[in-house]
Amino acid sequence: MGTQQTGKIEQEDMDYQNIYNMLEKEFQDTFIEELVPGIVHNFANPLNGIMGRSRLLQRKLMEIMKRTDAEKNVSYVEHNQKLIHDVDSIAREADRLSILLQNVTGKFCAISDRNIQKINLSELIELEMKFFDFYLDFKHSIKKTVQLDKEIPEVKGSSADYSLAIAALIRYSMNMMKESASKELYISTQFENGNVCVKVKNQGTPFSEDQKKLLLEELKTDISSLEMPSEVGLLCAFSLLKKWGAHFDIRSESGLNTITISIPAK
Repeated sequence: MGTQQTGKIEQEDMDYQNIYNMLEKEFQDTFIEELVPGIVHNFANPLNGIMGRSRLLQRKLMEIMKRTDAEKNVSYVEHNQKLIHDVDSIAREADRLSILLQNVTGKFCAISDRNIQKINLSELIELEMKFFDFYLDFKHSIKKTVQLDKEIPEVKGSSADYSLAIAALIRYSMNMMKESASKELYISTQFENGNVCVKVKNQGTPFSEDQKKLLLEELKTDISSLEMPSEVGLLCAFSLLKKWGAHFDIRSESGLNTITISIPAK
C-alpha cells in the first residue's frame, strides 16, 4: 500500500473518530440536564407503587397476626383476597421497574459496543425509542408512530455507531418540531431492493435547499464551523452511517419532513 493511500486511510479514520466523539459528547451533554430528571421521573412511579403497597401489605399482615381463630370468618377471606391483590400490584410494579432498567442497560451497552457485527436495525430502533421516553419532552409532548419489521435482514456495523446516529436523527426531529402546533414522529423499517430502509418523518420546519445540499453531498465542510447544533448532529449521523454504506433521501411535502436511509443488507 502506497504512502498516499495509507495517509488517506489514516485521515478517514481520524475524521470518523472526530465525528463519533462529537455525537458521543452531544449525548453526554444531555445527560444531567435532560436525561437524569427523566430517569428519576420514570423510575419513581413503579418505585412509589412498590413502596406504598409494601407498607399497606405490612399493616394488613400485622392485623391478621392479632386476630384469633374465631374471627377468621367471611371477612377474613375477603381480607386475604385484598392481600393477594396487593402482592399482584407489587409484582406488576417490580416488572415495570425491571423493564425500565433493561432499557437503560440496553442503551448503555449499545453505545459502548464498537465491535463490527451484524445488527438488526428494527431491534435497535425499538430500544432507542424506549430509551427516549426518559426524555420527558419526548415522552409527553410528541406522538409516536412506530412500524418496525422485526424480520428484516441484518446490517454490518457497530452498535455504538448506529445507536448514536439513530439518536441524533430522533433529536433532530424533536428540535425541528419545537415550534410546531402538531408534533408527531413516525419511524419505520422495511427491506427493499437489497437494502434495509429506515424512514424518519416529522411535522417540523421543512428542510431548506441549502440544508439538503449540505447533508447529501460528500462531507467537505468543517463540522465545527456550523452554527446550528441540530445540523451538526444530523450531519455527524449521516457521516457515521455512510461508513457502513448508507445512502440518503430527504423530502419535505404535505407537512412532513422525511429522511430515508438505505443500508445494504449483509
